[in-house]
Amino acid sequence: MPRKLRVPSPSGIYHVMLRGINRDDIFLDDIDFLKMEKILRSLAKPVDKEGNPKPPICKIFAYCLMTNHIHLLIAELDESISDTIKRLGVAYASYFNKRRGRSGPLFEGRFRSEPVDEADYFITLLHYIHYNPVKAGMVKRPGWYKWSSWHEYELPDETYNRGICEQDIPFDNLNRTQVAEIVLDAKDPISFISPVDIESVDDDEAEKIIKSLVPEEYRHVELTKLPKVVKLTITNKAKGYGLKNWQITRILGVSKHFIYKGRTKLTRTIK
Repeated sequence: MPRKLRVPSPSGIYHVMLRGINRDDIFLDDIDFLKMEKILRSLAKPVDKEGNPKPPICKIFAYCLMTNHIHLLIAELDESISDTIKRLGVAYASYFNKRRGRSGPLFEGRFRSEPVDEADYFITLLHYIHYNPVKAGMVKRPGWYKWSSWHEYELPDETYNRGICEQDIPFDNLNRTQVAEIVLDAKDPISFISPVDIESVDDDEAEKIIKSLVPEEYRHVELTKLPKVVKLTITNKAKGYGLKNWQITRILGVSKHFIYKGRTKLTRTIK
């Protein structure tokens, strides 16, 4: 069965997760983490031998390096997201294998990605990525975790460019100062599972899942004719079962904007 094409992002921005093969650890000590940060910097803030800036290969807005996987909020530029992640994976795997005397692939064959084309969802992912170590029980606060971009959002504007992340926020109604305040002041608003983290399901199973989420009093109503408030509840729950946006839009007869709006309402309710 041919694998599905990657869903393109109109904005060029993606939430990417790259995981170790067989879920094995890909970072075994601080040197490994530092090497990955160096690779990320070479992609987003490259310089020549004299230290002069070179055109970036991509833009990185957030990252979190977990022991066996990586989260990136990243924008493609002239190079496709697939080529950029391949470049990153090859560079790190080559280092890792040489250092540890191993051979063979280090990462799963295909990285996972979710397109990001709305400001609300962009902010949601900033929260989610930085709270990953908290949800994993590694630290109690995201600022206590050493290997994420959280600390870059703590930097004053005049030193911000020393980091890996992009200072210019890609949405007209947001600037770097506003985003930093949102990230640093958040109280873990995300209760749902990020869709990039879980296995996807086929269309038949997706429809069964959505039908199971319909309240008893609405079981006689066609899925596309359910009240908006019911669709909103189902949408937020369905993401935790691995359903993709396009599956939800088709089965419930809603727009992609409706799904992102639903995430935003859920986030604001939990705050």
